Amino acid sequence: MKNGSAVFIMPHWSNGGSGLEKKWLDKTLESIKNQTDSNWKILIADGNSPSKDAVDYLNQLEKEFNGKLEVIHMEHSDGPGHARNVAIKKAYADGHPFIVFLDADDIASPKRVEIARKTFLENKDAGVVYSTFKVIDEFNNVVPREKLSQSIVEILESHDNAPPQGKGTWIQIATETGYTNLTSATSVRTEIAHANLFPPEKVSEDYYAWLVYSASGAEFVYTPDSPTLYRIPQNTEGSVSRSREGGKKGFYTTKCRVDEAGFNAASSIALKRGDISDSQKTKLYVKFMLKEAETMGREEQLELAEMCYSKAVDIDKDIAANLVKELDFSNRAWVN
Repeated sequence: MKNGSAVFIMPHWSNGGSGLEKKWLDKTLESIKNQTDSNWKILIADGNSPSKDAVDYLNQLEKEFNGKLEVIHMEHSDGPGHARNVAIKKAYADGHPFIVFLDADDIASPKRVEIARKTFLENKDAGVVYSTFKVIDEFNNVVPREKLSQSIVEILESHDNAPPQGKGTWIQIATETGYTNLTSATSVRTEIAHANLFPPEKVSEDYYAWLVYSASGAEFVYTPDSPTLYRIPQNTEGSVSRSREGGKKGFYTTKCRVDEAGFNAASSIALKRGDISDSQKTKLYVKFMLKEAETMGREEQLELAEMCYSKAVDIDKDIAANLVKELDFSNRAWVN
């Protein structure tokens, strides 16, 4: 850990687009070059980009970085999670002690590697280190909070109040805060990432992975000192994953499905480890579905919010009724 090189893992796919993608990638790579801890390597997993110019540029970068950047040319694209998994396996085989996730359009804090390494060295139990972020638009301007979607605001609120830390944080994430650690602001010990690969999904695959990391025993550490700049172009409905799923409705429909699968995977692991009982799992499941309903409600996805609430009631009607009162959700439009 002390002398081993950190590895930035970066999924990549390009069809040429407007030309902004190349500028964004350059900004991303510049932020890596500016790290205060220079002991790093970059693994870019390209998912068979249809743009020849984009692939040629990656090959050019590989030469320019003199061994500090390696491009993995994949035969097909199955989303960013799949690309990360390919790179994770390579990082594990190469012996990199920890992974720094960074997407190809986001910008790392100069102290990203330094703080992650210091945290892992000082806390032997720390498995995941994450920070907060600021949202930037396609032209690198910071987007004020009042212009952000409610699901993004919800993440930032969790950082303002009580960011999940320690062991068993999957419970707090699933039932209280919701998704809280942005992928491009998350670092993880390589052995943890290798043992718990991303699921074969293109939406919320990171939320699923974080729950499983935590349920498997990884301790989470939050630091506000290495904020990422997270790019959300303002001329679309949001992030790339939202656009890929056909806009907000399609994105959130998929998110609900993957989030629930992530909760079920994490709770099954925790049950098997003896960390929770069957009765605790049931109550957590209900509380998770209510939290999911609240998130969907904030995004004005009322149909999905009602679906999540109905699932909570179906799991256990009495627990759901008590939690609705306890959480002060009685006046929500999706409660019926």
